[in-house]
Amino acid sequence: ASLGSADLEQAQAEGNAGVIQNTEAGTVPHTVTITNNGTQNVKVNQGQLLESPDSQDLVVAENVTITPGTNSTVKAYCTEPSQKAAPGSSLIANQTANTLVLTIIQASAPSDAASARQAQLKIWNLKTGGEVDPYTGEAAALVQTSKSSYYQLQQDLSTARDNLSSQFNLNNETLKNMQNLVDT
Repeated sequence: ASLGSADLEQAQAEGNAGVIQNTEAGTVPHTVTITNNGTQNVKVNQGQLLESPDSQDLVVAENVTITPGTNSTVKAYCTEPSQKAAPGSSLIANQTANTLVLTIIQASAPSDAASARQAQLKIWNLKTGGEVDPYTGEAAALVQTSKSSYYQLQQDLSTARDNLSSQFNLNNETLKNMQNLVDT
């Protein structure tokens, strides 16, 4: 007999799933713990946006199925470079990221530090229209945790912006207008 399944948004709406931020600001990728308290499998899909009033918003980086009565640690990228992660914060599944974000995530290897960092910087560039402030939030925390410099982060962000522009054929004007990570 099949248990059936629910996606994360549905399971949370029914009170059968919880999502908690695990990692500190500056971690790439972040991890969250997703708990399934229901009687059906919970499907967590790449591109699922996770929102929090107390922490930064995230986008899920991998596909995972969580069986009833268990939890799983799931990798996710930050979508708000000006905010900081707050470990222990609850997140709510709300909507799915747009095709560009999903393409970036699918091409990334979240377990590989360099690949994850490139994906993270591309997502930040999309979210900010190519105008990431390296001196605030997650961006500044990334400089601290990677023992890098603001100059290096600015160089890496510029390279990621150029790669993003060529990958999706975006000019600066188009990129500036892309700040919504969901299809409207």
